[in-house]
Amino acid sequence: MANTNLGEGHEKTATGATYQNDGLRDSDVLSSPSLTNVVETGLGNGIIPLTLNRYDEADRNNPVSGNGCVRPNGTLGSTSELYVDTGIAQIDGMFYSIGSGTQLDIAVGTNYHPSYHASAIPNGTNPGDEAILLVYVDPRLPNNVGFVYGSYVDTATGLYPSSPSANLVRQNMILGSVRVGKGASGPVIHAIEDKRLFQRPGPVALSAMEHNTGDPSGPRNDFIAGLNAGALPQTKLGILYTRDPAQFGPFPQGVGQTHLFLNSDQGLGITAGGGGEYQITPVHRTIKTMPIPYPGPTILPIGIPAPGGILFAPLLSEEDGMTPLINIDVYDGANNHMATMKEGFHFTASPIAITLNDPGVIGLVGAQEVVITYVHASHIN
Repeated sequence: MANTNLGEGHEKTATGATYQNDGLRDSDVLSSPSLTNVVETGLGNGIIPLTLNRYDEADRNNPVSGNGCVRPNGTLGSTSELYVDTGIAQIDGMFYSIGSGTQLDIAVGTNYHPSYHASAIPNGTNPGDEAILLVYVDPRLPNNVGFVYGSYVDTATGLYPSSPSANLVRQNMILGSVRVGKGASGPVIHAIEDKRLFQRPGPVALSAMEHNTGDPSGPRNDFIAGLNAGALPQTKLGILYTRDPAQFGPFPQGVGQTHLFLNSDQGLGITAGGGGEYQITPVHRTIKTMPIPYPGPTILPIGIPAPGGILFAPLLSEEDGMTPLINIDVYDGANNHMATMKEGFHFTASPIAITLNDPGVIGLVGAQEVVITYVHASHIN
């Protein structure tokens, strides 16, 4: 189902899902779970469709399989069983596995939390009776799925059943709305309406922050001219954002690019003693090479793995913006440590290569190998 939409079941009834009728199109029936779920997503609650970013999978957008989809087990009008497909739900900042390969029966009381219902939904009284039963995420019940139901009404009189609301006393996510009617010996399922709302599992877009003067900046309380000042920092509140590192210290790394930052809760910008703004990227990584032969003057190109060169460009010190973060140890033929090289005398560094000077000229007669340790950000230049 490569060309469908994961939200299709909620928006317009999923293609091929004969058990659905509701939608969000003009003239469709709009029920309250479509609205309450929107409020819940504002709290970060929803279904996390783990397969959505797997662009090589044709079924990643399938609205009627996986990701907590609610579907009937058997024939509508005669079955009381349904499936909740396995998936991941985020509720109140926690992540729960929901559903299973086992059918759930609306006539079984263990599928209901006792704070909402003492027993399962009863059978209707009249042939036209219908009630709404909601399937929702409940971390207190098996498979983290629960049922809650409303009162029966006789649809033959022109009434439409109301959705229950007992579940709304807790943060939750409604997976499906089930129309339940009178059966021969117990309640039966007439229809199942998809009500899932999703939290996309990335990528997350973060645009670079700028002050109203146009300067690159982290969070400030005067971003918008003419308004009252903001109220940062706030205790126990950290802020993640991106910005151009320009003006973040005398020689920041990544100037002219967009990089990731965190502002902690003890101050704004570079705060004495820490607790303010922290630059997260470029990420500093460390490489220690294998022994590299050093029989004489040696040029090690950047972008070639050792022993022919070094794989990445060393980062520069933020102290002066010139000194590469690199350490070169020299060893003789007996593997004895002879010296640690000093830049400018023993070696030079350029954007394209590290050049080791002639060991016989710089007082390192007998040198055979060097081991290079350097800090990088996984880039060649």
